[in-house]
Amino acid sequence: MRRATATVLTAATALLLAACTGGGDAPSTPTTAGATTQSPGATAAPTTGDDEPVAGDAVQDCLLGTWRLDLAAMQDDLRGLLTAAGNDQDAVEVVVGGSSTYEFAAGGRFGATVDSTSSMTIAADGAELSSSSRSAGDLTGTWSLTDDQLTISDVDTSGLRVTTTGTLDGEELDVPDGAAEDAIEALPPTVSTATCSPSTLTLVSTLQADESSEPTTLTYTLRR
Repeated sequence: MRRATATVLTAATALLLAACTGGGDAPSTPTTAGATTQSPGATAAPTTGDDEPVAGDAVQDCLLGTWRLDLAAMQDDLRGLLTAAGNDQDAVEVVVGGSSTYEFAAGGRFGATVDSTSSMTIAADGAELSSSSRSAGDLTGTWSLTDDQLTISDVDTSGLRVTTTGTLDGEELDVPDGAAEDAIEALPPTVSTATCSPSTLTLVSTLQADESSEPTTLTYTLRR
């Protein structure tokens, strides 16, 4: 049971790190890892000549304005993150709901408004872990862009509240309130590679739960 517990808790850590990223307009249908799903970028319509990603200095101007996180794409990527950790593809269910918006203002001001939920159930090695997280509030910070590398810094998380609950084999776990620092790792990524078109912003970040874990790539897809 010790190995089973370690397996599911590792998966839970990955989910909770990204629990604050739930976006979109309404809760979505649970995603089961064994089901056929689209890649995170596949929820958008094919780009046309007027919606191609920009390059060079145009990326900074493209970022300006308000973006909403794509719920379906994030849910898909969280499912992939959990199964990539070595968990049985038929034993993972992820649901993300709510909304998250990011605002990139001229002069480097950043803001986010969050009201999101996420839940996960995973069975591994005879153990079943369920967890859920709720994030609500606002945060502010600054943003800068060097080539295609986006950095969010000087973040004030005092207006953001994160709560989590969990059970292991039906037994309630003593899960501390989520730290704002954990939320920042996923909302938005503090350092990421940005690709921007008039309608879609993609941020690709690398996550690592601890020094013994392999780095994992997570993609954030945002829409106008």
